[in-house]
Amino acid sequence: MKRSHTALLAAGLLLIGTTSAQEPLDNYYPYEQPDYEEESRPMLRPDSTLFYRGVALAEDLYGLNTDFRLSFVRYRRRGLAWDTERNTLHGIELDYDALSALRNLGAEELRTGGLHMSATVGDAVNGSREMRLPEEESAPWHRASVTFTGRNYLFGAKIAAGRQLGHGWSGAAALHYRTGRDLRAEGVFTDGLSIGVRTAKRFGEEHSLTLLLVAAPSMRGLRSPSTEEAFTLTGDPLYNPAWGFQDGKVRNSHVRRQFEPFAAAIYRRRLSGATRLEATLGLRYGWQSYSSLGWYNARTPLPDNYRYLPSYIGDRATEEAWRRNETRYTQIDWDGLIARNRLADGEAVYALEERMTRTARMQLELRLTTEVDSRLTLRYGLSADIDNRRNYKRMRDLLGARYLTDIDQYLVDDDTYSNLLQNDLRHPDRRIGEGDRFGYDYALQAQRIRAHIDAEYRTDRLTARLHASLGYDLHFRQGYYEKELFAGSGSYGRSRECSFTPYLLKGAAGWAFSPRSYLELVLATGARSPQSEALFLQPQYNNRLVDNPSTEQFHAIELNYRRTGRYLSLQASLFAVAMFDGLKTRRYYDDLAATYCDLVVSGIGTLSAGAEAALEWRMSRRWSLSLAAAAARYKYIRNPRVTLYSDVDNRLVDDHAESHMGGCVPGGAPQLSGCLQVRYFGPRGWGFRLSGSYIGARYVEPSEVRRTERVARQGALSEELYERFTTQERLGDVCSLDASLFKSFYFTRSRLSISLMLNNLLGGRNAVYSAYESLRVRRSYSGDTEVFTPFDTRLLHIYPRTFYLTVSYKF
Repeated sequence: MKRSHTALLAAGLLLIGTTSAQEPLDNYYPYEQPDYEEESRPMLRPDSTLFYRGVALAEDLYGLNTDFRLSFVRYRRRGLAWDTERNTLHGIELDYDALSALRNLGAEELRTGGLHMSATVGDAVNGSREMRLPEEESAPWHRASVTFTGRNYLFGAKIAAGRQLGHGWSGAAALHYRTGRDLRAEGVFTDGLSIGVRTAKRFGEEHSLTLLLVAAPSMRGLRSPSTEEAFTLTGDPLYNPAWGFQDGKVRNSHVRRQFEPFAAAIYRRRLSGATRLEATLGLRYGWQSYSSLGWYNARTPLPDNYRYLPSYIGDRATEEAWRRNETRYTQIDWDGLIARNRLADGEAVYALEERMTRTARMQLELRLTTEVDSRLTLRYGLSADIDNRRNYKRMRDLLGARYLTDIDQYLVDDDTYSNLLQNDLRHPDRRIGEGDRFGYDYALQAQRIRAHIDAEYRTDRLTARLHASLGYDLHFRQGYYEKELFAGSGSYGRSRECSFTPYLLKGAAGWAFSPRSYLELVLATGARSPQSEALFLQPQYNNRLVDNPSTEQFHAIELNYRRTGRYLSLQASLFAVAMFDGLKTRRYYDDLAATYCDLVVSGIGTLSAGAEAALEWRMSRRWSLSLAAAAARYKYIRNPRVTLYSDVDNRLVDDHAESHMGGCVPGGAPQLSGCLQVRYFGPRGWGFRLSGSYIGARYVEPSEVRRTERVARQGALSEELYERFTTQERLGDVCSLDASLFKSFYFTRSRLSISLMLNNLLGGRNAVYSAYESLRVRRSYSGDTEVFTPFDTRLLHIYPRTFYLTVSYKF
């Protein structure tokens, strides 16, 4: 019997398919009303809180209507950082790239927005996705599909199946494959395979065990941002400076490779009539890399460097070459780099490097749920997390050279430090080949433990929730290379430990005016630990911690109203989130000091306040309409402090300089947005969707360094230049019109669907996807006067008209 079930599952995996981002609805007439009246039945005495619980636990309607439709630009909901939104699997943290695989395996996805507390997630600050795996399969299911598109890849295929396997076992498996080159952006491609397996075993009615394994090796060629001058000269908003020709073939220098398998075990057991236990263990182990060109005591090979552009050279011939899109000027000259290496007597002058990160992470979540009585429920437990990330450079391609000497190439011509060149003092002047580590080698480890409790109290109309959590976080660096600049314990071995005590207090009170109408107020205050990378001046080869690191404090309030009905569902929120004492570090070349510097920005404070609203209107049996809109103000409310250290000896270049960021807007945070979608479900399986989206009041990601007195006042010789340094550029508003047409064929126990989705029907090509200010300033001369001007903003444009053609089969 086991063999037959296994054979059926294996046969299903021979099919190939993938679905689009939005598929036709499973129910052809999702809001059709029955044409009969239910008979009258004797009244029972139910738990009256059940009538009001549904409206109190409604999903995030705004997020469901905007997450996909606003993704044509960089979009940070409520102007908050990405890590304020939680993605979890039964309580453990989940990387975003695992969500698709879990959906393919039939996982249930529970969405909340803002501060709202669900029955399983109480500690979210900016919404959450809680993925939950079923304890068993209720009925066999199979899905297969294929997709054709022109964005990022050409062809995708997906197959998934689930069924009961007998003797209390059930399982599901999924395979997803994508491949091909982008039709519009040269150098962009995808080769990815995702394999997921889930199995579950029930031990009677009291407890169960679920096992999960997801493996997704992938390789992607990426776009690189550039300046508006380069886009204008080439006439191509999707111009990509990261590629060039090698032996007549396109080669991208910026490639991301990843293989980080994820495994989890979920054990569920009822300990008594009132208490349930859920224990989740998660393991993630693997690597990811980003490739880029390296050059050693040579000119930069990047074609859009400001020194190669006509605005700097002032040469008409160069401008004409750019306008003609001569790849010798506009793209990487791979053949030229190889030829230059062959003249260097074996030593590499140019090479393709990979920045590697090896991840080893283990998480444990213990969660108990006790129903004290019919009104009070307690959820409490412990979580532990050990996250070790080892980082190093690896030589991907020597481009025709035989070796590279592992020394600090930036110090070769330095008058003071040219005798302290060794990257690894314990292996001096080591010659490295392809596949070898070099440059730096270190690990950042974070160890976290938390205790949490959630209390939920319900009466007929009142729902009150309280969440409290307290943790202890420990961070340290482990150096595997002894950098000669920071010999001994300055770079090698374990650094000093840095510990924090994060906490979170949240309270919510809601009142159900009826089973369809609910009003809720949520308050929160807490502290978050900084990221490990932000705690060190230069984590690549320096054990020194930043001075006086502290947790990031935040305070938040939210008022939510929800209305559900037969024809209309409505959600609206007023929110405000204030965050203080943020911290970040970076390394860059400081043009005023003419040296590489380690940048520490401390005391960052931001405010996000505004309103969100969304509605679903089921106008008739065939027509429905959805609408979502947000208007808010996101801004820096405190001027952070900027400290600069020389990268070679940690001497102060600028000490706690005030950066005039007050009033600036975080990048990637549109303050006005809206989505409108009309859906029609016609006769005989036909249907279409038409949607429009708007994004406005967004700005370039600002630079703290440019707004210090040292740069804006000392570097600017006129009021006009001062304004260029300190004024934040506003990006243009963007509108997008999308449409999809689908046809479903229904059979006895299966369904075949064909869907065509067209995005950006207006064909806008010049709208900006994202943009950021450079940290650097440009040095030039007007006569004998030295003049500093800010580097041009670097940006990416949105994709023009794109399509997705999907054929899916469910059986």
